[in-house]
Amino acid sequence: MQLSDHIRTLLRDHDCVIIPDFGGLIADYAPAQVHPVRHTLAPPAKRVAFNQSLTRNDGLLVDALSRSLNLTTAQARLLVREAVGRLQAELEASQRAELPGIGIFRQAAGRGLDFEYTGSQNLLTASYGLPELVSRPIRATDALLARDRQQAAPLLAVSRSRRAMKTFRIAATLVIAGLILSANYQFASRLGYLPDSWKITSEQEQTTVQTAPVETQAQPVARQQAALANDSWNEAAPARTPVMEAPAVKAAPAATDPVKAVAVRKPVAAKPAVAKAPAATKPAVAASVAKPAVAPASVPTTTVKARTGRAYVIVGAYTTLAHAEKGRQALVNHGHRNARVVLPAPGSRKFRLSAIDYATKAEAQKQLPVLRKHLGSSLWVLNY
Repeated sequence: MQLSDHIRTLLRDHDCVIIPDFGGLIADYAPAQVHPVRHTLAPPAKRVAFNQSLTRNDGLLVDALSRSLNLTTAQARLLVREAVGRLQAELEASQRAELPGIGIFRQAAGRGLDFEYTGSQNLLTASYGLPELVSRPIRATDALLARDRQQAAPLLAVSRSRRAMKTFRIAATLVIAGLILSANYQFASRLGYLPDSWKITSEQEQTTVQTAPVETQAQPVARQQAALANDSWNEAAPARTPVMEAPAVKAAPAATDPVKAVAVRKPVAAKPAVAKAPAATKPAVAASVAKPAVAPASVPTTTVKARTGRAYVIVGAYTTLAHAEKGRQALVNHGHRNARVVLPAPGSRKFRLSAIDYATKAEAQKQLPVLRKHLGSSLWVLNY
C-alpha cells in the first residue's frame, strides 16, 4: 500500500495532513460550482493545497500507518522517512514527483515547490457519491416554443373531441334511420301493403324457382312429399311450385266406393301410384278418403265464404285470392283434393289456404302431428 493511499484517507476526515520533513497538505472546502463553458454543475468538495513550511511531525500520518499496517511507531516513522527520501530524490533527478491520486510536485528554480491537485475523488464526506450534473442552457426561443405548445394542446384536444362527437352523431343517425326503415318494412309486409316487387324472398325459395319438368305420377311418392315439406308457405311459394293441370274428365256415374270416387278425378296414370302407396305415408289422402264421400258428379266448393263451424288445417296465408288459388291447385295436384281457400273474415285481409278440414277442432288437433310430418311444422288449426 502506497503512502498516497493513507494520505487520501486522512484527508477525508482532517483538514491538514503533514508529511514530516517535506510539507503539509491542506484540504479546504469548495462550494458547488457551475462551469460556464461546459454547462456543468459540480457538487461541493474539498480542494487540496500544499504548504512547504509545514514540516514539523504532528504524528497523524505515523499513527495512521502504525494502525493500518500493525507496526510500531518507530517502524512507521521509518517508512515515512523512506517515502520522503524517494520523493526528494525524484525531485532532484527530474524536477518532478507525484503522489498518485493526490497531486504532482514540481521543483521551480528560486520559488520552491509547486503543487497541482489531480485527485478525481470527492474528499468531502457530506457530498460523497454526488455526480456532476450537466445543465443545458435555456434560450428565450425555447421558452416561447414551450408556451406555444402549452396553448395549442387544449385547442387540439377540443378539435379532436368535436370530430369524435360529430362522427358518433352521424353513425347514431344512420343506425336509427336503418332501424326505422326496417321496422316500417316489416310492418308493411305483415299488413300486406308492400308491393310484390319489393318483397325479399328467402334463399330456399330462390332455389325452388328453377323451371323443372313436371314429375310423372310413376315417380316415388317420397319426392312429392319432400316438395310439400316446406315450412315457409307464403305468397311466392305457390308461384314457384310446378302446377300440373289435371285433364278434363267427364262426370262419372255415382259410386258407393270412396276410393273409386277419388280415382275418377285423377289422371289414369295416377291410379297405380295411389294404390301402391302405404296408408302411413299419405295421411292426408287417407283422412280425406275416410270422410263421407260427396256425390262424385258434383264439383266441391273451393272457397269458404262464411263461417261453417268446422276446423280447418291452415297451410299458409295470402294477400290475394289468385295466389291462394295457385297454392290450392298445388295441394290438389299432390293429392290433397279437399284443399280450400278461406276468404278473409271481417277486419282481416288474409286468404287462408286449408289442406283439409274436420268436424271439430279436437279431431283436427289430433291429426295435426301426422300432417306436420308431410306438410311442414307451420300448420295450425282455424275454427271457422
